[in-house]
Amino acid sequence: MLFLKKHGLSRTKIYKLWKTMRLKCYGSNVDTRYKGKDLWICSEWKEDPVTFVKWAKQNGYKEGLELVRKDKDDGFYPENCVFLEKKETSKTHGMRWSRLYRIWTLMKQRCVNQDLNYYDRYGGRGVSVCDEWMEFEAFAMWAMENGYKDDLSIDRINVDGNYEPKNCKWSTDVQQQRNKRNNHFITIKGETKTIAEWAEISGLPYKTLQRRIYTGCKEEHLLSPIGSQYKHIEINGEKKPLSVWAKEAELPYSTIKRRYEKGIRGDDLLKRGRLNKNPEEQMSFDL
Repeated sequence: MLFLKKHGLSRTKIYKLWKTMRLKCYGSNVDTRYKGKDLWICSEWKEDPVTFVKWAKQNGYKEGLELVRKDKDDGFYPENCVFLEKKETSKTHGMRWSRLYRIWTLMKQRCVNQDLNYYDRYGGRGVSVCDEWMEFEAFAMWAMENGYKDDLSIDRINVDGNYEPKNCKWSTDVQQQRNKRNNHFITIKGETKTIAEWAEISGLPYKTLQRRIYTGCKEEHLLSPIGSQYKHIEINGEKKPLSVWAKEAELPYSTIKRRYEKGIRGDDLLKRGRLNKNPEEQMSFDL
């Protein structure tokens, strides 16, 4: 294909359309090609973008339109192709309001929409969506053939790589957290792991561990069962469950629990009314 250097189309959108069409049919990964290995392009378009561009301009091509096959079970050739607006082509897959369609839309937005708060972690770092997945149907087919489920999210294997078949998989929330660039590592009894890994080992929710860490919970209590660190609280030499202290003081359990989490101890836990804020008290944790 030496002539590719001479056609002058490399930076045009219509040339990208031709490349996308070829990827659907002859992409390097046979398993993730659109319609598998059965989709084809006529000989006059397959190796010659100039011929395709000439046909496109004579048959209604405009920026913003999509190239669509009239017969979805047939290939790309002049008599079977037409240009339609995106809102018309979206009717063909019937998944516009599905979870998978939202995943596809957000995936693209992360890479191109500079107004998003987290754009700098994706498009701002050079992460992009491959040409093949710029069409939803190709992405949906890959998803269904590679383990998509409603409780999984798309995850890049190499966090510095692009959204493309060879670099993506479907993962649980815990697996996604393990793969983050800014992972928080915690050492417990001399063993260092990410919060997500400790959550998986202990069976505790990821957010529970995260909250305990951020509120100053001591290492020995990080993996305690939910609620166990509040079972017996000492006040004036007596140890009772936090719920019993709340009942005896005729205060809501949530009030005493919130005070305890803020570092308040002793008789102040049982006082009625709003407590005066004491910075030194508020920051003294003893979990």
